[in-house]
Amino acid sequence: MSEQVFDLASLEDITEAEIQLKRESQPLPIWVTMAGPEHPKRKQFVFAKQRRMRQQLAKTGKVELQDPAEDEADEVDLLATCVLAWRGVVFNGKPLDCNRANVLAVLSDPKRAWFRKALKAAFDDAEAFTVASAAS
Repeated sequence: MSEQVFDLASLEDITEAEIQLKRESQPLPIWVTMAGPEHPKRKQFVFAKQRRMRQQLAKTGKVELQDPAEDEADEVDLLATCVLAWRGVVFNGKPLDCNRANVLAVLSDPKRAWFRKALKAAFDDAEAFTVASAAS
């Protein structure tokens, strides 16, 4: 009986990926290049937040929970940091340039919460940032 094996070298993490957004499981004609978990910008943001939490814990001996509005603002900031590019984004009939101000404006708009949720789903899709290794 042969034992099944999986070669770890057959897959590798990539720092960014272009992901097609979906709404209610249906693909949208919107593609977003997102910073993956190993991207320096994403790691810098996540590590800075972890350092702040650890400093607070060291200072007070307690983990203090943020207000939910602050959690939402942090999520918007993280997503905006991780959106590296987009295509197919149109607002009021005009293409919307991908820059931090525009990304923050769209993600902060309560009428575009669906967009933030779609972007968050792409952000959380770990498999999007894992590909077959070129070496195998």
